[in-house]
Amino acid sequence: MTAVAAGAGLVMTGTAAAVPPANGNPEVVSAVGSDTIFGISGAIFADANKLPRTWNTDPDNFVNVPPVLASGASFTVPADLFNPAITYTNPGNLPPDGSGAGKAALKASADAGNGAVDIARSSSGRATSDPSTFEYYAFARDGVTWSSSSTGAGAGLTLSLTQLRNIYNGTITNWNQVGGTNAAIQLYLPQLGSGTLSFFTGTVLGFDPATIPGLTVKRFQEHDATSIAAADQATAIAPFSIAAWVAQGNGVVPNKRNGYTVNKLTGAGSDGAPVSGSAGSYTPAFADAFLGSRLVYHVLDTRSRSYSAAKRGVGFDPTDTATTASPLCGGKLAATIVKYGFKTITGTGTLTCTKS
Repeated sequence: MTAVAAGAGLVMTGTAAAVPPANGNPEVVSAVGSDTIFGISGAIFADANKLPRTWNTDPDNFVNVPPVLASGASFTVPADLFNPAITYTNPGNLPPDGSGAGKAALKASADAGNGAVDIARSSSGRATSDPSTFEYYAFARDGVTWSSSSTGAGAGLTLSLTQLRNIYNGTITNWNQVGGTNAAIQLYLPQLGSGTLSFFTGTVLGFDPATIPGLTVKRFQEHDATSIAAADQATAIAPFSIAAWVAQGNGVVPNKRNGYTVNKLTGAGSDGAPVSGSAGSYTPAFADAFLGSRLVYHVLDTRSRSYSAAKRGVGFDPTDTATTASPLCGGKLAATIVKYGFKTITGTGTLTCTKS
């Protein structure tokens, strides 16, 4: 939620504009959307906001809006000089939950010119429905694989890509058909609007099980095994972000794994275990060529009233990589990225981001 004074001329267009200099305006820069990168975005924003200020010399306030609020909870994005505060509540004014919802909120804010949203957190890439004014800043790599209870009917199994697809198309219906115990498999997918949902169905599976007649598909909050129904905990299968699982296991975000493990998927470009290490020091172990490998993004809209402030935090100038990359895209937060379970990426020159 943010803005700059009318006539300040800070809304920039084009694809090669330098990271804007500090302008002295105390802007509130809010991010909404994906749960997958909620934790790492919060760490990046904390670095931008910390005192004494180092690189973010403007008095800007980067605010990370949670995708989900507990019943009865609220979250307020503070007002700045140009916009009132926005309070999200449950029930009531729920925050955008998922990559699709975050990008829709960013577009709506830019369309209205109201400064309500400045950054969309996204674990999915550009969509055909995106406005041409969207900029995607990929800053890390995640992986998505299947998960199950460590003590349930699918514990300790390795699935092939063909088996996984046959489970989700209803051909395989019992865990004993793939080496597990005799129990019907309960199919789970993330909530609608989730970037993990669109990536898992569109890339890993290659189809959407929810469109198959007669097939029962249940929903859970992405990367939150506690939201799987208690009666299904032992028999469910669900996609899970490897980074989210690692971050939860390392204790840098709340642990919602509820005994679920991220498991091997063979025949998809990375046959080994998706994670290495032990609690507190887990690291992702999948290959970049893994079918479940994906980039994660901060999405900006060049029409946003605080586009310049947002770009200072998450962007770079592709024509001048030596001097105008943000600390995030200049590689200075690589250790933070790894701590939160992601793999770093290499752009061009000194960049550790790519723009699309």
